[in-house]
Amino acid sequence: MFSFRKCILTALVLSLAVALPTFAAPVGDAAPAGSFEKYLPDSADGVVNINVRELLDSELFKKAGLDKQLAGDDAQKTMKLLGLDPLKDIERVIITNDKEKGDDPHFIIQGKFDPAKLSAAAELAHKEKKDIFIIHKTETGKIYEVTKLEEFVKMPPQAAGAGLNLKGKSVFVVIPDKGHIVLVGTKESAETVLAKAAGKKTTKLTNKELPGLIAKINPKQTIALALPAPGGDEKVKSITGGLTVTADVKVDVTVTTVDAEAAKDLNEKIGEQLKMVTDIAGLLVLQQKEFAPAIDILNGIKHEAKDGTIGIKSEIKGDTLEKLVKGLAELAAKNSGIK
Repeated sequence: MFSFRKCILTALVLSLAVALPTFAAPVGDAAPAGSFEKYLPDSADGVVNINVRELLDSELFKKAGLDKQLAGDDAQKTMKLLGLDPLKDIERVIITNDKEKGDDPHFIIQGKFDPAKLSAAAELAHKEKKDIFIIHKTETGKIYEVTKLEEFVKMPPQAAGAGLNLKGKSVFVVIPDKGHIVLVGTKESAETVLAKAAGKKTTKLTNKELPGLIAKINPKQTIALALPAPGGDEKVKSITGGLTVTADVKVDVTVTTVDAEAAKDLNEKIGEQLKMVTDIAGLLVLQQKEFAPAIDILNGIKHEAKDGTIGIKSEIKGDTLEKLVKGLAELAAKNSGIK
């Protein structure tokens, strides 16, 4: 099983490439919402489904002022040029990985797009910077490669510690139909996506558990997981569920194990780990009061073993998150000497 932590970190960075004028490919009929399985790699070993529409419409997102940032003049000028408005056009982002190719994350973006504007912007970008925006012509369409990602995306220092390095990396982008933009890590994977769009190939998932788990995804959850046997733990069969963002954040995750005894043992370990983390957080609060809201969040996590499964639930109040974010920002400013 691949590292979903690294895959998600990579996804958050490379998804920014959606704002780069590099998308062009033959556009077929629009695919219906939820049909992302068509563009999954055959060896996909799990799916993270991000409901962008629910996130953008959430009270918590708006309260944080993120909607205003996306609606700012500079952002809107860029998006109009690309024919892409994230406040209206993007509905979902599906993150997966090609297990056979190792570190080859796939990002399937669902929504409604203007292929003509995207194509024109891509051609202009290629004309101005041919060494960075490269066009690959294939039998089934064009693939746009964005090179030197480190020049476009400035990574925070923490990213290096997580093993994420964009130096020398490229992202390959195609629009297989009017409802999807697909970002992948290799040209070969991009060619496969175009072949599937043209009907020359079909997705045949090698992980037989994954289709059933995908079917359980709750489309209303802001972030939903469908992970078969994650982490290489032989006693864990799958992780499903996710979190929902409204004015607050609600977590509802189910870990399915091989039997009731395994669920009981793992539930006890989860309790021990939570206690250890809470104790550490308590010590941090004694030194930095800004961490205090984290205690409330940790204490609110409930977990219970039942019939071979473990239910993990929590409801994090928006005010608590706001206090934590504000406190951490003040602490960072204080440590950096900014007043």
